[in-house]
Amino acid sequence: MKKKIIIAVVIIGLFHIIWYAGSCAYQHRGLPDKKEAEAYQDKYIATLKTGIDTSKMEETYIDANGYRLLLTVFPVGNGSPTLVFMPGTTCYAQVYIEFMYTMHRQGFNVIGVDMRGHGMSSGLRGDYTINGLVDDLLAGVKYARDRFGGRVAVAGSSQGGMVAFYAAARDDSLAAAVCHNLADLNGKENLVLTRFRMPQFLVPVAGFMSWLYGSYSIPVSIYLDLDREHVKDGMPISRFVKENPQMVGWITIRALGSMMRTDLAKPVEAIRVPVMMLYSDGDSIFPQAYVEGIYNRLTCKKNSLLLTKTEHMIATNNVNQIAPATAAWLKGIMR
Repeated sequence: MKKKIIIAVVIIGLFHIIWYAGSCAYQHRGLPDKKEAEAYQDKYIATLKTGIDTSKMEETYIDANGYRLLLTVFPVGNGSPTLVFMPGTTCYAQVYIEFMYTMHRQGFNVIGVDMRGHGMSSGLRGDYTINGLVDDLLAGVKYARDRFGGRVAVAGSSQGGMVAFYAAARDDSLAAAVCHNLADLNGKENLVLTRFRMPQFLVPVAGFMSWLYGSYSIPVSIYLDLDREHVKDGMPISRFVKENPQMVGWITIRALGSMMRTDLAKPVEAIRVPVMMLYSDGDSIFPQAYVEGIYNRLTCKKNSLLLTKTEHMIATNNVNQIAPATAAWLKGIMR
């Protein structure tokens, strides 16, 4: 019996050592090769078949929150309204280049933020917290105000939509927040957002485990079914993550714990920044009833757009349906 216990302890110890070593190797792998990243991005843009004029696009870096963040900028000019955009889980801003470019064509300065540890921004790959991403988004807002002046709104897709919502709860000076899906990460109702539904009574245990194993990484596919969602040309997101050098396929348990429980800066009912919610009835990640429940609690100026017979990736795959309505609402709010 004693021998079996020793063997079990050794196996568990080796497992943790290998897991931690693999996690560190992934987190410290550094930025993608720039030429390889640009080549894949050019290939991706070609699949969109929308005639995006990349000569209108600028790339610049800002130092913020201890990181070097890449900003993708589509400028119109001083005095025009500005939209600062945050991408979703695993992604970088230019995955949503069609949406950003279309909003630019609608008369907005548009700034996409590569969040810490993603795309071409510095930081350990896939290591973040929701509040840290809010800091990164608001750093993009500061850049927008310094460069363009005028009013600034935020937007985001999926996880980025949650970040935009959390920014609206924190910063009353924002002109508006456009959220492709939103969430209140209270450790209760938001448990429906994971692939495997965790009983609420296990949340404290999960919180402790996220602290204990915070620096360990896990595949995103453990909690999100990436095979069910697709980019515009029909490629499954799971394959897109594997092939695209700028995508992040593993995140830390610290990040996952943050998405399980992070308090809003103020209650949903107390948010004063105008909010527009974009969502779809066929979303396998954000159930329609869940996001509508939060939206109905808002007392600020608000608007919503429901797309029918669509999947989760509407901010990449259905730009022609969401951009005109988004631009019209923002122009009314930011006038």
